Amino acid sequence: MSHKSIVIGFPDGFEPLALNLESDVAPLRIALVIRSAPAGETPLLLLRETIDATVYLGCLIDASGDPKTWLEIWVQNCDHMAQSFQAQLEAMSNSLMDQRWSARLNSFRKLDRRALIETGWETVHPLPAFIDLHLGKLVHPIDPGTNGGFVLCTRDDRLVSAGLPPYTTSLHRYLWNGPEIETPSFVAVTSQAPTPGGVKTVAEVFPDLLPLNPAGGFLLVRSFCPLKLSDFADVLAGKSWPGLSCAGASFDLGGAYSQLEDADRIIQQGAHLFAGRDGATGQLREVFHLKMNLILQVLVQTREAIRSQQLPMLNLSAESFRVGLAQTGAGLPFFWTARVELIDGSSGLALPIPTSDLRYFLPPAVTGPSVYRPQILRAVTVGEGELRIRKVLDPSAEGICIEATLASDERLAIAASDLIHIRLGLPSGRIDLYGHADDSAALATAEARIRTLPQRLPDSVVTALEQATGTPITSVHFEILPLLASPCDMYATAVIAARILLVDEQNSLSVAVDQLLSLAQQLSTHYDQERPFAERLRAIVDSDARWDAGLGPHRLTSNPGRPGIASRIIPSDLWWDLIGVIIRLFPGTGPDSFCRDFGDAPPLALDAIFEKPFTELEVLQFRSRSMVVTDWDQNVEIREAIAKVMTKYPMAEIASPAIPAMNGSN
Repeated sequence: MSHKSIVIGFPDGFEPLALNLESDVAPLRIALVIRSAPAGETPLLLLRETIDATVYLGCLIDASGDPKTWLEIWVQNCDHMAQSFQAQLEAMSNSLMDQRWSARLNSFRKLDRRALIETGWETVHPLPAFIDLHLGKLVHPIDPGTNGGFVLCTRDDRLVSAGLPPYTTSLHRYLWNGPEIETPSFVAVTSQAPTPGGVKTVAEVFPDLLPLNPAGGFLLVRSFCPLKLSDFADVLAGKSWPGLSCAGASFDLGGAYSQLEDADRIIQQGAHLFAGRDGATGQLREVFHLKMNLILQVLVQTREAIRSQQLPMLNLSAESFRVGLAQTGAGLPFFWTARVELIDGSSGLALPIPTSDLRYFLPPAVTGPSVYRPQILRAVTVGEGELRIRKVLDPSAEGICIEATLASDERLAIAASDLIHIRLGLPSGRIDLYGHADDSAALATAEARIRTLPQRLPDSVVTALEQATGTPITSVHFEILPLLASPCDMYATAVIAARILLVDEQNSLSVAVDQLLSLAQQLSTHYDQERPFAERLRAIVDSDARWDAGLGPHRLTSNPGRPGIASRIIPSDLWWDLIGVIIRLFPGTGPDSFCRDFGDAPPLALDAIFEKPFTELEVLQFRSRSMVVTDWDQNVEIREAIAKVMTKYPMAEIASPAIPAMNGSN
């Protein structure tokens, strides 16, 4: 068996651009991968964008410039954050953004510290960085007047004295030429940043430079896993993988990745524990075990990420995960080295609600529906209306509550668990109130009775509210926030599991999810508390052949010669036990669901909801492993032989008197 070299390299027209200019002579350097791009096109290789970062392809190079491993380089991006939470711009700030960055860093440390390359730029703002396309090098901007370098200004006092928004309470950022100068120069580096008194934008000051990190945002460097989770699931099913392509060029990644280009070669040698045509039966069981392991790893990565930050992800999909493969010795199965990595951080924004035990989270703005998102995970409903304060309730130890009616030109569809955020102007100033709708009040469809949560308000505000009682307050801004928490992520893991296990050429992901939800509805309709879940599931599946046709084990493989035998090889009880776990991952589909609804999670232990499905999947993984590494066929034959004997002979005849009684005698 031949193995490709583990040596990696750059395609023609691509080269490294070192980030650490101050240590050009260092034997190892972190570099961006750039290309020779036509005029008007960026030379940077964009991997993806998150709500607060831009992620580029990078590498680790030695003194000769030879790449040793591939990296992903995260650059903090304030503009993305502002665009992701348009409805809550005033709740966002550079301070909050930096705190989220720190929380993500800690999460990555806990998930897999080996994949994280710490440079110091994760916690200390690096120098603003641009690319000089004419020189083909990285540069840090210089003020031509003082010949001093520009740096990010984080001093609120100097910003405010210059008539600019402060760093800590806004999402605007400015470069300046240092605190030593009495009248420093400022350069606006975020979009829509105010530019009073001659303050120019970064495009005006540095028109010939390509921005890389113009705002001096934090940087984060991680190892790059080239395989998408869905691609690896397809490879396990029998497909090939064309490799990594960026900007129209193919990268030779070397090692195990270079052996995935030929589906026949994958089957014959190298990847599987069971090789060759004679291993077809073993390979099917192996594929089942490895796919189940992918689902288990996705669940673990999601649980640990939520545990470390106590924030729901609210953005999970198959694209949120990648798979890394390790190079093995000759003849060893490298599929068994597959390691799933979560490559995104949480996109949820926590709303601080004083004196409330509930925690509400804002999802980022979404561009459209997604099979990975439940319908409830939508953009925040916003509008303007009229507020009529009915009465200010007597104060309690927790604070003041008011009872009011909210009226709008739009139909107000508000669930009992939804949080209503109301912003209104009073003579004493602007005030933000939070409350819930009272379902018991029968009002018009464009009105809702509101009772606010207790809040500790200044006496002047309480007086203003009392004076406004009975008087309609117009132009009130309101937002309706559904109660969202980690069950939204559990829904996404169920869809990801369906993608891994059930999608093939004849079954799309949307169809697979619809079939699972339909089966969940059947289980809910025929719910019987006295009968175990597994028994009820098998009764429904056995009563209608459509369930097996849509969700059966033949979905495991794309090999045309194997789907027909998959149902005979994969134990039926094990397969449907796994399908049962996936069904119960969908929140609110019935009494069997792990979560009642999308807010059903302990407020201060959002990860706890994953413990039960994790435990059940671990047991199933143990059962599938014993199916792979033991002589399962012989076990089946033995069980069938025993069953035949027990059918032929009554139990009284089997219990022969010749067998000594178990009374302690020999």
